[in-house]
Formats: sequence, structure tokens, C-alpha cells
Amino acid sequence: MLNPILTPPSYSLIKKDRVSLLLKETYRDLLLQQGIEDFETFLKRYGQISPHLKGRTLHFLVPLRDGRNMVIRRYSHGGWFRFFTRDLYLSGSRSFQELCLTEEVQSSGIPTLQTVGAIRASVFPFFYKAYLLSLEIPNAEDSTRYLLKTISHPVRECLIEKRKMIHSAAILVKQFHQAGFFHRDLQLKNILIAEGKPLLIDFDRSYRKKVLTLRERTDNLLRLDRSVEKWKRLGLPLTRTDRWRFFLAYSQSDPSMREALKEALRTYSIHSFFHRCVWSLQRGSRIRGVKESSSATSKILAVQIEGETPLKNSLRGKRRDCWCEKKKWSAPWIIAKDLG
Repeated sequence: MLNPILTPPSYSLIKKDRVSLLLKETYRDLLLQQGIEDFETFLKRYGQISPHLKGRTLHFLVPLRDGRNMVIRRYSHGGWFRFFTRDLYLSGSRSFQELCLTEEVQSSGIPTLQTVGAIRASVFPFFYKAYLLSLEIPNAEDSTRYLLKTISHPVRECLIEKRKMIHSAAILVKQFHQAGFFHRDLQLKNILIAEGKPLLIDFDRSYRKKVLTLRERTDNLLRLDRSVEKWKRLGLPLTRTDRWRFFLAYSQSDPSMREALKEALRTYSIHSFFHRCVWSLQRGSRIRGVKESSSATSKILAVQIEGETPLKNSLRGKRRDCWCEKKKWSAPWIIAKDLG
């Protein structure tokens, strides 16, 4: 059942048959001229699967008549549930809710995507598919791809760029939390890097409060840290010092936040035991990574990595040569000790 939709300013709600479209007024006429009301036909005619946006969620790239590209993200379930329902949802309107929240994030001065619209397409009497429309950000890449590319840079440039990005990402997440936003899926792939600056994306099921509690903020940060640990196990060049820099930049001038982080990190290893077990089971399975055309990294950044990941093995030598920081990643409780 579709609940009453809160239409953001500068958006229009259009309904045709089983499709509901929430379109930004500056792009409404352009999209209607291209036939977006008949969404399935529109997608077949213009949509191409994006070669850059990889992962569980399918992204389509649609050229607009004004010369820009539009990205269409199709919603799909995560976890074990995806094997049964895939991209079908039972109630609500997740794409409309995310669009409204993304507009709030943008109006708060936090770098994010520029949304164009959202679509809810009914499939069966009780099920629907959801899509989010946004403008493509040229040359943007998720932070995992960005970090992997730094291995081909000279040592000094590699370190400086990585440190700047980590500090900027910490300040961005802090700004996000201070504005009252909680990110349901705060992970490395949802932090994009465009022209050397980070921005946050994918606010599905996220929410906003007047003030986030310390517990909510630390839980969100630990969710990000689990993502770092997961990618670190696959060979991502991140060290204990890098993680320490992030937490230190985030908790700067905030003693209560620093104490809350120290306490959370002390017990983190116990709480993350389940996640480590899952990652161990996935170790021998097929892992989707990223692909680069650069000759220096083309063999390392493969689209599909099987078995004992060549990514991790190939990076060992590179990491030793590139990073002069010899402190390797250690347990979270050691990072907590450093924060003190």
C-alpha cells in the first residue's frame, strides 16, 4: 500500500497506470519528452548498465538530451532475503523516502548526489519495484577504488593524498552526524571521491533526528569500521594508523565522543565476531571487485576474484614498497588505547 507522499519543494508527483513518478521540476519536461512515463520502454530504449558502478544493486546510465547522464539505481534486497524477493518490495515507497532524505542532506550543505526523481512501479497487487534517479558525477569513484589506485603513485604523493582523503572523510561523517543524520549502510562503497573530495550516498532506510545520541554515532562509526576491516582482509591498503587518524579527526574537540569511541572499540572485537566468521566463509567464494585500465593495476583490480584473492597477494609487495608506515593494522582495542 502506498502511503501519502510528502512531495519535496521543486518536485512534482505524476501517476500513470501502475507507475508513480516523483520528478524534479527542472528535469520533468525533459524526462517526459523522452517517455519516462512508460518506464519499462524508457529503460529498454535508453538504459545501459553502468560499467563503473558495480555491486549488488543494478545501476543504469541514461543519456539526457541536455548532454548530461542520469543514473538510475534499482533497489534490491540485501542479505539472504535477496534470494527470495530480489528487487520486489511489499509496502511503502523506499525510493520516495530516500529522495526526500537526500534533499534534506543536500540542503544541510553536506556533499551528496543531485537527485532528479524517484519511481515506484507496481508489479503485482501487493508488490512494487523502486528506482532512484540522480545526475552522474563525472570521474567519481567509491573510496575502495580510490584507495587501490594510490598504490601506483609515488610514495610521498600516495601518503599525502590518502591522509587528506581520510581526514576529509572523517570531517564529512562528523558533519553528517551533527546535522542529525544516521546512515543505515555507512561503508566504504557509499563514500564517493570526486575531484579529491568525499561525498556520501545511498540513504536507503536512513533517518534524521534533532540530535543523534553518542550510541547512535558510535554504532554508525563501527559499521564503517567493519567495512574497513572487511576490505582490509581482501587487501585494501589501509593501516592501523589510517584508522586511528580517522577516529582522531572525527572526535577532535569532542572529549565525550572520544571516550565513547574508546569504550566501543574495547568491546568491538567481541561484537564483530559474527562478521569475521562470515568473511572467513566468503574467503573461498567469488568476490566482486573493481577493474582498472591502468597497466600498473590492471592485474590487481580484477572484476572477479576467485579463491585465495590475488588482490591481497598482489598488494603485499606493493604495500611494502609504497607505504613507509610500518605499523600494520591491529586489533580495535589497540586503536582505543591510542585514542587515549
